[in-house]
Amino acid sequence: MAASAAAALLALTLPAVGIAAPPHEKPEPAGPKLQAILDDVMSGPATPFPGVALRVRRPGHAPWTGAAGKADVKRGTPMHPGDRFRAGSIMKPFIAAATLQLVEEGRFSLDARLPAVLPARTLERFPEAGQITVRMLLNHTSGLGRYDDDLFYNEVIANPRRRWTTAEFLDRAAAQPRFAAPGVLHAYSNTNYNLLGLVLEHATGKPWRTVVRERVIDRLDLRHTSLPEPGTTPAGPDIARAYEHIDGALRDVTDVDSSMAGAAGGHALLTTTADLSRFLDGLLDGKLFRHRRTLRQMRTFVAAPSPEGQVGYGLGLERYVFDGIEMVGHLGTTAGFRVVMGRLPAQRTTFVMVITTPDDPTPVLMPTLQVLTRTAS
Repeated sequence: MAASAAAALLALTLPAVGIAAPPHEKPEPAGPKLQAILDDVMSGPATPFPGVALRVRRPGHAPWTGAAGKADVKRGTPMHPGDRFRAGSIMKPFIAAATLQLVEEGRFSLDARLPAVLPARTLERFPEAGQITVRMLLNHTSGLGRYDDDLFYNEVIANPRRRWTTAEFLDRAAAQPRFAAPGVLHAYSNTNYNLLGLVLEHATGKPWRTVVRERVIDRLDLRHTSLPEPGTTPAGPDIARAYEHIDGALRDVTDVDSSMAGAAGGHALLTTTADLSRFLDGLLDGKLFRHRRTLRQMRTFVAAPSPEGQVGYGLGLERYVFDGIEMVGHLGTTAGFRVVMGRLPAQRTTFVMVITTPDDPTPVLMPTLQVLTRTAS
């Protein structure tokens, strides 16, 4: 749902820091240091992204939000903490949560094989479908190939308003080499979550966007989060523009259609740092599930090492270790944005950051982690 006019006005007028804490909460002691990180990064001549926003929440302190840079380069509009943005693959834990709710309700099991949860016409592209389970889709161990290569991405940028279909994604994926036999190893592929979107639809008789909205977004009261339908372009003063570096120039790619990755992410999820923080807290605190074992299953990680610090992948959750600092959450990348949503278990701290190009987030991420792990509570 779009933010109300009042909320949009508030986002445009509030400063990044200095919001009074409720009487029972202390101000976030790391706030000035965090804002300094944002300001310093954005003042650097080599910074590749126009804008950045960050939100931090930990027990006993009021949530802190900050921003720096520009939300709209052409108009010179400053970036604000409440600006909405596309969150890329952070769509995956939303899909995973809805899937696990259906497992709790007995609609199917995690070890159900695909022929039991999807029609034959969908699976005829994939001869190995009978060996693939719902769990393998959730933790990316299906072995299915990925369609989102450079050629696909170039097509998205060249024709941003093209409406893509799940059938197109699956056809492209079926033509790609498999990573491995089902269940052998983790290999991240959007194909898995496009299939999970179809699993949600087949089990409920509703579009996957409706299922996620009813089961996750509405239950957690994420008031500034929406799943725009293909062919629609959300507008408003609280929309952060999306940018890419193309042929040496900064190009606005905000109008990429929400269908560009479907249920796997891309531009499907429009949200804010505050709503993503609320989502991750609700998810990891078990508010979306009936049974504690469901969250334990979600947090059962298979090995998924990467040079970026990832060490494991659960059922829609990633686990990272950055210089000895553990983070559980998910990263999201899409046309014009890079988003990090994480909880630091040792510090009981949740944070969300977004930059307005899909570039390396570590100039903001690493000093932020250092501050959050060193600042006294």
